[in-house]
Amino acid sequence: MAAAEDHIKVQRERIYQPGLNRREEPVVSSHFMNGLSRDDRLSLYDDRTFSERVVTISRRAVAEQILPVLVKASVSFGHERARAAMKRARLHHGSYGCSRPEAVGSAEAVTEVMFDRQFRRGSRETCSRRTIRDSVLARMARGLPIEMVIPALPYKFSCPLKTRGQLPDLGEVNFLLGVHEILVAVDTLYRQSASDRSGSLARFTVICDGTRFNALVNEPDEVVMRYQAGVRDWLRRLGLDHEICLLDYRADIHAQLPREIRCEKEITRRVSRERYAQVMWPAFDPRDMLGTLARVTRLDPDPERMNEKGRFVSLLESLAFTVRYRCLEPYRALPAEIFRAFYRELTSHLFRSDESLPRLDSSIVSGEEKESLREAMLLELFEAAIEYISEIKSDRDLAVDPIALCLPERVRWTIHAKPGQLGIASPSTEGKVVQPWAGTAYFKSAGNGGIRLCSLPLLALEGSGAVPVCVEEGSPHAQPLFYIDAGLGVTGIDDFISRLAVGLDRRRSN
Repeated sequence: MAAAEDHIKVQRERIYQPGLNRREEPVVSSHFMNGLSRDDRLSLYDDRTFSERVVTISRRAVAEQILPVLVKASVSFGHERARAAMKRARLHHGSYGCSRPEAVGSAEAVTEVMFDRQFRRGSRETCSRRTIRDSVLARMARGLPIEMVIPALPYKFSCPLKTRGQLPDLGEVNFLLGVHEILVAVDTLYRQSASDRSGSLARFTVICDGTRFNALVNEPDEVVMRYQAGVRDWLRRLGLDHEICLLDYRADIHAQLPREIRCEKEITRRVSRERYAQVMWPAFDPRDMLGTLARVTRLDPDPERMNEKGRFVSLLESLAFTVRYRCLEPYRALPAEIFRAFYRELTSHLFRSDESLPRLDSSIVSGEEKESLREAMLLELFEAAIEYISEIKSDRDLAVDPIALCLPERVRWTIHAKPGQLGIASPSTEGKVVQPWAGTAYFKSAGNGGIRLCSLPLLALEGSGAVPVCVEEGSPHAQPLFYIDAGLGVTGIDDFISRLAVGLDRRRSN
């Protein structure tokens, strides 16, 4: 596995600044994926290049070398954060209502784990330390495990610029290990005052929420079910299935809600959809998306005050690379590398037709047909955004949180920090946080000689010369288990495993 060529190194330095584009034209959307898609310095591997670059790893090596290294580092990091928690609890003793640092105890230390910036996303505090401490203390007084819950792990998005397949890869493993580290730290501190207890003293429930949203973006149920089965298989292989439980939103939350709550939720969703439709559709013009985005930002019925673009436009930008467009289904029969190029060209100027962008071979579609496809995609996207935000509000605007109602006495975590909920931290790359289901797993330099596991969209990885690693089969149509950043300069899979064993860094950030 040779180190990347000089021109690839230049690409690596630039991919995180997608707005710095040779065309030097303003990009309509500032969304990360939009910038990547429009950056013509980045390209996906064609079948031949993928076959030349791919490295294979045996299933045995994954089971006996990669996974044990990941789990060992995760346990060690959890213990490290437990040791740091008591010091921070004493520093924040006033937030717990304690008059002096010496008054804090195990409950405060356990709570402080949840406020650890290695685990908690962002500097803004959305929860009260004292409120969570009181909940923790009540559980400890009854000898009950500390229970936590988070909606996450929906399914791997089908966007061909994000991934080469829809099964969970080491990115999902990374997420599970991040949850495990919180559990290790909490269990360690709790056990100091309950040394006679056996079994796990901390447990996490992950609500796989793909079944809540997949129909809204045209993703088949089968994709969600295969993904959940794959995540459960990883849990079993990691040995974490006794402390991390996966539930399904549709089967285990929505179906378990009292009838009156389900009715209220449906009414809230319907009212929200009608309101957004009445306000937003008159502002929609697929041939003037610059104007459309400006208008809907002003008209947003439920703006997010801390986001200048508002809630709706931010969601629209994100869904542009999440929706499985019905109008593109006939083109999925094209060879995979041709469809990827086709998809990229359409999405790269989805919000504005741009004649300076490279054009597809006219044998695929004519210019007129391509413009029709772009407008059809925008119609689907706009409709999906209205449905999606209405579904979100159908939970958020209820008097009671459905998850809290079905799973009481659990500390509530979330991907995006919200009032009363803790935002979970994820590894970032140059300030960009990409969740594993929205990207592909890769190992990068941690900046201190170590190696860190993260996720990035496929286009960013292959555009910077990253090396795909597949389990045994390395055909052009295989889904890599992970990529290795070309900047690591590893010389082969054995070299990589050796370096990983001594250099894996579990910190979210330096």
